[in-house]
Parts: sequence; C-alpha cells; structure tokens
Amino acid sequence: MVSDEVCAFLRDNIDSFESLEILLLLRRERIAWTAEELCRRLGTRAALIDDALASLVRARLVNTADRDTLVLYRYADADSARDAIVGSLERAYRDESMEVMRLMSTYAIERLRTGALRAFADAFVFRKGKGRG
Repeated sequence: MVSDEVCAFLRDNIDSFESLEILLLLRRERIAWTAEELCRRLGTRAALIDDALASLVRARLVNTADRDTLVLYRYADADSARDAIVGSLERAYRDESMEVMRLMSTYAIERLRTGALRAFADAFVFRKGKGRG
C-alpha cells in the first residue's frame, strides 16, 4: 500500500514518468548531470527530459547550476522531510511499481479534466472591451 504522504507528493509534484525516473536517479546518484547525460542514461528524447527537468526545478526538487556553457541538474536534498518522502516514493516504486504507475495515471487524468473544465468555464467569462459596449 502506497502511503497517503507519497500519494500526495506524487499528485502535487510528479507529472510524468520521466519526472519520476529523473528524480529517483538524481536522488540515488547525488551528482550533477547535464540534460544530455540524462537523455543517454534514461534512453529518452531530449524534449521529454527538458520538460521533466523544468517541472522538477519548478517544484524545487532539482537545483540547477551553470558550468561553462552547460546547465547541471542536481537533486535538491536540503529539505530532510521532503527527502524522506522521496525515499518512501523510491521504495514504493521499487516494491509496488504498478500501483505507483496507476496513481500517476489517475492524477494525470484529474489534471486533464480540471484543465478542460477551467478552459470551458473561461469560455463563458465576459470581458470588457473587444467590441463590447
């Protein structure tokens, strides 16, 4: 059983399989990586890696640093409580990978539905200007 804490972390911070894989790799290795190195290591297209890294940086799970012309990515381990949750996530993914993937799919569908409902509601919002009196 995946803990409520891990479920909430997944829902709030992990938006793709690539994000999950990168986060766990960076936590496990604890070294700085370039996006290109992550692409090679994970065998994933650069666009997917770039999107996942941007998401992890926004969530403050990954830090960036510049070295010459390269951007390096490193696991953000300053928050020990968050690190413990990521450790629990890693164990859950190792022991119950199908359940973690099911949860991620459920949360992705929820995000899509919420976004679609928001877009639909916004279509009916009247705004001043644009030819209106």
